[in-house]
Parts: sequence; C-alpha cells; structure tokens
Amino acid sequence: MSFFRTEKRNTVIVVFLAVLLSVYPALLMNSAKQNMLLLGVMAISPIAIILSQKILIKYDLPLIVMYVLMLSFPLVFYPTSVRWSTLIYTGMFISLFLAYIRILYSSELTVEQFKNLLKWLIYLYAITLIVQLTCFFLGLPIFNRINVDLTHGFPRLNALGPEPAWTARILSLFMLLYCCLSDYLKGYKVGLLEIVKEEKWVCISYVFVIIACGSTTGLIFACVLLCRFINIKSILYVAILLFAFFSLGNIMEINSFNRVTKFLPALFTLNEDMIIEADGSGASRIVPTIATLKQVSLTTLDGWIGHGVDADMGIYKIGSIKTNGGAFSLWYNYGFVVQIIYLTYIIWICWVRNEWSLIAIAILYIFGGVTLNLQLLWFLLAMCCTYKYVISNKIL
Repeated sequence: MSFFRTEKRNTVIVVFLAVLLSVYPALLMNSAKQNMLLLGVMAISPIAIILSQKILIKYDLPLIVMYVLMLSFPLVFYPTSVRWSTLIYTGMFISLFLAYIRILYSSELTVEQFKNLLKWLIYLYAITLIVQLTCFFLGLPIFNRINVDLTHGFPRLNALGPEPAWTARILSLFMLLYCCLSDYLKGYKVGLLEIVKEEKWVCISYVFVIIACGSTTGLIFACVLLCRFINIKSILYVAILLFAFFSLGNIMEINSFNRVTKFLPALFTLNEDMIIEADGSGASRIVPTIATLKQVSLTTLDGWIGHGVDADMGIYKIGSIKTNGGAFSLWYNYGFVVQIIYLTYIIWICWVRNEWSLIAIAILYIFGGVTLNLQLLWFLLAMCCTYKYVISNKIL
C-alpha cells in the first residue's frame, strides 16, 4: 500500500513525464509530428496545478507575466493577427511545465534514481539507433522513423528523437547531467578518464549515437561536453580524444564531420550567405536568428510590443524553406519585454554554480533553433529543474 502514498505516486509520475518529454515515438505522432500522448497530458495538466493548491512564485510569476503580455499585445494592437491555436499551444506547454514542477517538488525522486533514469534513456537511444541502422542495411522498414536523411552517404537517423540534430541535443544534455550527478555523489569533479573508466557503457552509448546519427549539431555539443573536463592535467587526453573522435567519423565516411569543419568558420563571420553555403541544414537553425536581430529595435513601438502572433513566419527564406525568427522570434512577435523574460527565465533555470557547460548547452539550444512552442525547450527546463531538485533534496 506504500506505493499509493502521495510522494511515491508522484515519483512515478515524474519519471513518466520526464520520459515523455525525452522521447518521440513515431507510433504516437500525428500528421504535424506532435506526440498525441504528450498533447493529452498537456491538456489535463491544469488539473494538477489546481489540485496542488500551491503557488510557486519564482516559477509561476515570470511565465504568467510573459503569457499575459503575449495575449495582451496582439489583442490590443494586432487583433487580426491573433492565432488562438498558437497561443493556446504555448499556454499548454507552460501549464505542463508548472504542473511538472509541482509534482516534482512533492515527489521522493533521489539522485540515484535520476541518474539511473538518465543512464537507461541513453541506452535506449543507442539501442534504437542500432535497430534503425540494422533495418536500413537489411533493407527493412526503419523502426521509429520520423525525420531521417538517407541521401547523403551514411544514413542520418533520428533514434528516439524527431530528427538527428534533436537526438544529439537530448543525448548531450543527458550526458552532461549524468556527469554532474556523478560529481555530486563522489563529492568532487570527476575527471574524464575516471568517468570513461567507471561509466564505460554509458560513454560508449553516447559517443556511438553522436557519431552514428550523423548530426553536425551533435559534434558541436560533444565538443562543449568535452571542454567541461579540460584542465592542465587532462588537456592532452581531451585533445587525443577529439582527434580520435574526428578520425573515427572520417573513417566511417560520415559527412557531418566534413560539414562541421566548414560550418564553424562560416558561422563566426555571421554572414548569412556564407553560412548557408557551408551547411544549409545548420544554417536553417542559425541564420533566422541573425536575420531577425537585424529587424528588431528598441527605438520603435514595434520593438516593444511586437508585430503580432506568428508575424515572424517566413521572415527569412533559405531556398524554398520559410523560417521563423529563431532565438528572437518572441521579440519580433511580442516585443522586447517578453523576449527578456523568456531568456532570463531559461538562464535562471539552467544556471548551476561552477557548471558553465550547462549554460553553454542552454545557449546552444536557444540560438540553435529551439523556440517556445517546441517540446525540446520544455525538456531542457524540466531536466535542469529535476537535477537541481535532487541535489538540493539531500536524499541519496
């Protein structure tokens, strides 16, 4: 009967929601590639908020203020632009996150439980990708196929993410938090060699997915993760590992390794044409942000109240593809104040003392095309909140 205690029940619910935010099952996707189970949970999430009878000012207030402004500015200044589907979808994500926080803080989730959850999710992504590659090379229908690229040499497969680049983002956050939890349990910052030795299969699974999914984004995230371990003693090992990492990718003829060497120099120029020429896929995530930044201002009324709901759709075109405003879409649509609340909230959630790499990962999420109405953003916030909760709860 102890299972039905509120704390134990909520621990199970937290694990379920964390998994739900972490995976993209093709079986549950609708025509718009949205997880129908997640949509159902989002729809009933306000019930959890009401039943909790808790007000968490530091979590609730910024999102509520941001959402009220997102509703008010278009209704007052651009009533014809109002798209309730977009606004309601945003409200559902906010509601889900606030419900998750309440359930999390009423749970008994421990450091060890969260660490094991991350470990098995990393394994699950690797196993899924192995199955997908097997299906591809045997000419069978690809398991859990959502967005894949089979036309550029080695296949770029999505594993349990919606596409290879998202898989790389998800796995990199998993791996970073896994390392942070290892540090916490040991009481000191674990070195690269030690983590590889003690967590061999977790590390192998992560590296396998990052390389085999063929994502340029994944290589960038992996480099950030490796830089976390750099000090005077480990710099040689990190350099050797990076060399081996890229050598293995070239031997396997995975074109993401060639793409990243072209993309990064072009990115530092901030020239849209050069970035697009270097890597069209990566450009579709970065260039819209650069283009939108050139079109927003604090010297005009539109800069403060925005241009209306979804006004940024098609703000920039890459070939025939219409893009949104990227990291500054909220500024363009709803004004500067909404944008600042949004960025400040994310940085606050993801800030952990002496862990710069977590903020770096969060910035790469935001400026790499992850916007407010994407599941991946709320996955990032939920995972960071969960990490902070378990290490502050002092329950091992």
